[in-house]
Amino acid sequence: MPETVKLNIDGWKIRFDERSRGRMKFQIKLNKEETEAFKAFTDTVKPEEVPLDDFVKSIFLTGIESMNKKLVEMVQQYAEEHKDEFDPSGIEIVE
Repeated sequence: MPETVKLNIDGWKIRFDERSRGRMKFQIKLNKEETEAFKAFTDTVKPEEVPLDDFVKSIFLTGIESMNKKLVEMVQQYAEEHKDEFDPSGIEIVE
């Protein structure tokens, strides 16, 4: 049976700095157990030919895309359930 990894994100220390030329730097500090879990995950999933930086960026971007998709679905569901709120304002719900 595969080992389950549980991460407690409430205790994470995340720092981000806006840089020059429209860039940004993220830093996530993990505790020892989380670091071991992340290393085990990358050892299992990351292709050898992919640099770790690119792999972490792809995880981050995949998370953003997933969150965006969920938000769009939530807005669509809300709009379908509350069509009467949008009709008087002239907003048309497009399927």
